[in-house]
Amino acid sequence: MTFSADPEKIRTPKAMARREFLIGAAAVSGLASKYARALPNSSAILATLRPAVDTVSSSEILPSLVTPNIDFFIRNHFTAPVISEENWNLEISGAVTTPLKLSYSDLLLSSSIRRPLTLECAGNPAGGHGASTAVWSGVPLTELLKQAGLQPGATTVIFHGADSGVAEGLPPDTHYARAIPIEKATDPTTLLAYEMNGAPLPPEHGFPLRALVAGWYGMDSVKWLTRVEVSQGPFQGYFQQQSYVATTSKGDRRPITGMRVNSRFIRPLENEGIHGKSYRIEGVAWAGDRKISKVELRFASDGAWQPAVLPTSQVAMVWTSWSYEWNVPRAGQYTIEVRATDDQGNAQPLVRDPDRLDEYELNTAHRVRVTVQI
Repeated sequence: MTFSADPEKIRTPKAMARREFLIGAAAVSGLASKYARALPNSSAILATLRPAVDTVSSSEILPSLVTPNIDFFIRNHFTAPVISEENWNLEISGAVTTPLKLSYSDLLLSSSIRRPLTLECAGNPAGGHGASTAVWSGVPLTELLKQAGLQPGATTVIFHGADSGVAEGLPPDTHYARAIPIEKATDPTTLLAYEMNGAPLPPEHGFPLRALVAGWYGMDSVKWLTRVEVSQGPFQGYFQQQSYVATTSKGDRRPITGMRVNSRFIRPLENEGIHGKSYRIEGVAWAGDRKISKVELRFASDGAWQPAVLPTSQVAMVWTSWSYEWNVPRAGQYTIEVRATDDQGNAQPLVRDPDRLDEYELNTAHRVRVTVQI
């Protein structure tokens, strides 16, 4: 399978085989228990994400960087709801001229696109596995908003999920909901997705429908969508005002939105033993809606940064592979660091800003310790 560098040009047939698709949905729903693990193990990552560094185009590198559904990270706020597609509807309401109520079949028969996108949890630690890439199929949100007709003064789009629960400090009967600005909602890259890597969304990933806000942290890609609400004012929901906010010791607050530049090792793993005088180091790097311009490594805290090898071209919204052929100078213990820089000159920091009080945007350089025997 190959992918165009321009995701907008990839479209699925309007008259898709609904019966086969729904049979697949039922099959996937029966595998819910297999999707319970939150993060993939290291061997799975190595097996599924090994970069193809000798490729020359984005269409060739993308298949090797796609995370299988069963290994895609999971971050849910509540227990995943059980939803029957026959009884499910999506409402588009609020500050629109023509409110819509769409069934699952309506969405499957709509003109759709397929797009590779990388998602990352806003609280993913440095080097963590709370980031994954899949190929998503769905309907551009802007097309549905055009059908509904935006009223003058519309500023915000709120995604309402079906999941809810009880927690300390949480108002009763709180459902998960997040809002994005109208400019991001009408961007062609923002999708309502019903398919993940060629299969119906697994239950833990939002079946039957989820939002996909490309380039932003995963909390805005709300799962189990039931309603898209257009508003003429800011959203005051709990998960908008109390969570996912960057805070400082000075009392400053700002919302978490776009992903920061980040990278991680695929190999070696932490505390791995390496044998021999040469070793191929591999990893991935990403930067939200920007492209990666360089990746660098160093092998001592006072050592010089060395450039890694990148593919000839990169794609925004999708992580890219990198590699480094390490000629080991001597046996011993090493701490290897990696940092990436995006095409706007933003580089991963070496240390966390000490003024930050929150636990988001943790994109400091990834470090692994290894022992080499020659």
